Amino acid sequence: MRGWVSESARRLAASALGADRVLVTGASGWLGRTALDLIAPLGLPTLALASRARMIRVSGRDVECRTWDDREVSAFGPTVVLDCAFLTKGFATTMPLADYVATNRLLTERLLYATRLPQVRLALTVSSGAAVHPHDAYSGALEDNPYGYLKREAEHRLMETAAGTGTVPVVARAWSISGAHVQDPQNFALGSMIRAAAQGSIRITANRPVFRRYVLAEELLAVGIAEGAIGATTIDSGGELVEMNDLAHRIAAVVNPGAHISRAGVEAVNPDRYHSNGCDWDDHCRHLHFVGASLEEQIEITARGVLS
Repeated sequence: MRGWVSESARRLAASALGADRVLVTGASGWLGRTALDLIAPLGLPTLALASRARMIRVSGRDVECRTWDDREVSAFGPTVVLDCAFLTKGFATTMPLADYVATNRLLTERLLYATRLPQVRLALTVSSGAAVHPHDAYSGALEDNPYGYLKREAEHRLMETAAGTGTVPVVARAWSISGAHVQDPQNFALGSMIRAAAQGSIRITANRPVFRRYVLAEELLAVGIAEGAIGATTIDSGGELVEMNDLAHRIAAVVNPGAHISRAGVEAVNPDRYHSNGCDWDDHCRHLHFVGASLEEQIEITARGVLS
């Protein structure tokens, strides 16, 4: 069976990991499952934590997810922390704001607890473009952008905490990402279009231009792990700039060339530009001599999960 993560991302992560003990938080989510799959061939001792204890299936393997316990985390003695635990933007509209804030701040406190453990050499947290788009979330009120504000808060707190330890902090900001371990693909343009293409018809509902840049989730993690072996850094995901109409046609070409594509009239005003400028990502990749997957390769890998 073809793998669910990029082999080049696997090789990059492997080059930066030695006899490490890896703690993965948010292990049952998109980034957490990707992290587990990314490092699986290395056979490293791994503690996978999720919001509830359960077994999950990651690329044909059963993985036990446990819940957070300070003593267990400390006894495990991680050397690398891959923090993928956070309530996403959607939860901010489906639960009381106070509960949303309290839950995410608790998750940040757990990240900081792990960061302070004496064995930890690298603490990587997955943040979001929402932390700095359309402006630094800290410059506004929490209520205006709770997800972005709390992500930006977590970024700052990780950097401040790590400064007092021997831990190297890495902030990996995901703007738009791809990958086979996507959860609820219908909530994301790439995943929903892949499903629609397989069913024969893609309907683009946006009536204004929508631009995105995509990289594989495993590439963002691997670049973060590799750069973290060198020093503290913040990484903004990038990738080729693509508008939704072009994205739909390129998805169809990979998934189902016969798929019909339609779109209502587009007004070329007020375009939706939720993406980085791409330069930071390109700089990190050049520094590591890493070539990321093309958009077509990302579509193919993502489809393995979406259509399985």
